[in-house]
Amino acid sequence: MQPQPPQAFNGGGGLNSTAGDYVRFMQMFLNYGVAGVARDVLKARTIEMMARNQIGSLTAARMKSFQPNVSADVNMPGKWGLGFLINPTRTEGMRYAGSLTWAGIFNTFFWIDPQRRIGAVIMMQYLPFVDPTAVGLLGDFERAVYATL
Repeated sequence: MQPQPPQAFNGGGGLNSTAGDYVRFMQMFLNYGVAGVARDVLKARTIEMMARNQIGSLTAARMKSFQPNVSADVNMPGKWGLGFLINPTRTEGMRYAGSLTWAGIFNTFFWIDPQRRIGAVIMMQYLPFVDPTAVGLLGDFERAVYATL
């Protein structure tokens, strides 16, 4: 069944997807733009630009919530690429520096780690965004993924 058309357009919200779609998306990035059986979706140069710091010496900032029932305050250390937050440093037992990440409002999180050639997604469906329990589960999930490598 197709989702209903959005009632409002807000520049990024309202997207619907599946865990399988996320996996295919991450694989396309790890394969420098190639998806499936040799189908070029993006050029390798485009992938490289998306994964490169686009804000120079600036950093992503803390976002203060004005609707705590929808989202807690969000601290986003890192740099902005074209469409991703770029992890600036490696955290022991977790993703490497240069990893790309983003999240969805209902506590869906993914990352692409080009150095380790992996991508991972965890999809929860509740508010508020970055609820401490969701962030804790994300951390446990990430440590479990890297412990298997």
